[in-house]
Amino acid sequence: MNANKTSKLKKERFTDGMSAERDMLASLKNAKDVSLDSEELMRQVKDIPSYYHLGIGRSAILRCLDLSAKSRVLELGAGCGAITRSLGETFASVKAIENNPTRAEIARERCRDLENVSVLCTDVGNENFAADHDIVVIIGVLEHVPVYIYPDVAPRDACLQLLRLARNALDSNGCLVLAIENRIGLDYWAGAPENHTGRAYDGIHEYPNARQITFTRSELKRLLRDAGFSHTAFYYCFPDYSFTRTIFSSVGDERDFFLHNWVDFPLDAPANPRKPTFNKPLAAKALCESGLLREFANAFLVVAGNHNVPTPDWIAKKYNIRRQESFRNVTTLYAHPEPFVQKTPLNSSTGDARSIANNEIKQQMGDAAWQPGNLLTFEIERAALARNFADYVQVLVARYHRELRKRFGLGKMDAENYPLLKPESIDVIFTNIIEDDQRNWRFIDEEIYTNAPIPIDFVLYKCIRFCLYRHGIQDRHCRELIRSLYPSYNRARHDQNRVRANSYQEEMFLNFINPKLLTRGLLRRIAGNDMIRFYLEKVWFRMPHGIRSFIRSRL
Repeated sequence: MNANKTSKLKKERFTDGMSAERDMLASLKNAKDVSLDSEELMRQVKDIPSYYHLGIGRSAILRCLDLSAKSRVLELGAGCGAITRSLGETFASVKAIENNPTRAEIARERCRDLENVSVLCTDVGNENFAADHDIVVIIGVLEHVPVYIYPDVAPRDACLQLLRLARNALDSNGCLVLAIENRIGLDYWAGAPENHTGRAYDGIHEYPNARQITFTRSELKRLLRDAGFSHTAFYYCFPDYSFTRTIFSSVGDERDFFLHNWVDFPLDAPANPRKPTFNKPLAAKALCESGLLREFANAFLVVAGNHNVPTPDWIAKKYNIRRQESFRNVTTLYAHPEPFVQKTPLNSSTGDARSIANNEIKQQMGDAAWQPGNLLTFEIERAALARNFADYVQVLVARYHRELRKRFGLGKMDAENYPLLKPESIDVIFTNIIEDDQRNWRFIDEEIYTNAPIPIDFVLYKCIRFCLYRHGIQDRHCRELIRSLYPSYNRARHDQNRVRANSYQEEMFLNFINPKLLTRGLLRRIAGNDMIRFYLEKVWFRMPHGIRSFIRSRL
């Protein structure tokens, strides 16, 4: 390569854009709370870059690992400090390296109150680190190395060079923690643009026009072996490593444990302009039943070392971080002594009573038996592709109504003569129902309950709204379905249920679009309506950054 071109490439710095980074720096400087799960920073989210760096949920990628809190950590590629902050709140000492001065300043601001964190702005490719670190962290960085650190060598060799640098920075018992996209991840097959090039299928086509590079599981394992890491433990991330909701370990046969039940599938990636080429939940089920779901995970988390890497004692973890702080938790599947599911809080306040409507909503932690079978949602996904979906829904809701009365009925009525259900029925929706081989329904994950009985029409409304609206069932259809069971069900009662469901959502879940971004009255009311917030978020994040900036500047 021409020497002048090499020199020019080495001066390039990864950036999300000066405007976006200036906004993030200002938000951090003005914030009182810069902690990992700061809801104050979450309210400053304006677009994809600010959501990526300030949004709550970046910590799940590290929470699943059993690493000593006394560790000395070296982070290569600190970015804007989201992972740095997580490391600083977890480990004894953290040294973070970032070659972009603006991003290094942002990272320092994010960690300003952590005396155990230092952020150094330097070219990592020119550094020689002492071999005295317990952990080296490379999260979301390896794929950029061929462009921003070693642009004068072949892409794979560039990645190999950084991994060798990381290995040399570890002490004899240290380990590497690496996170990177899977170039054949399920989302990419479904048409999502490659995260680094913006073009669909680039990774699947082996990057014909780009130096950024990601790897399949087998490719990554060979790369780590060539870098000198003799032992590896792979973890598998959905929907990605940035805001992981579900992580699988390598323990157990995925077919035996129906691991497709544990994966959430957003309608599409926030920046994906394409309609998925196939139904992702059903594709995941088919892959799992063939023992291939882990291979097609959207991202990998890897722990590597020159010694035996500990094997976790769990099979799957699911993080509920997109909730208000007191309701955040993690659900874990264990195989021994018998398969069971454990739900634990992410902080000590989880489980406190919270107000909703005129009742009290509470959260129940603890262990439960694991149930074999497929989630009912997979049958709904299959039926939604058929021509007689409306007929299917009518039968489905009728059976759901019968099961509710049979399992949760109290034999009592409310003032308007609607049957009352047990308090734990508030959380019984299709996503919490397993259908076994005999098509029997088993109710799982009864996490949320109230201090008072629940009218059956509210449970019906909540289930239809949050499980079927995404399949084209509209509010009018919801009223008709409930009225077919209770002829007295009217618009006033329906509106009452909507208000109550909105209150429930506001109590439990974070809002990801700030209504203050839309200053005109009508648009603010639209953004504030939780029923359509999901769809508004989908449209907003699919807009190009420039269009979003233009809209904000005109409101």
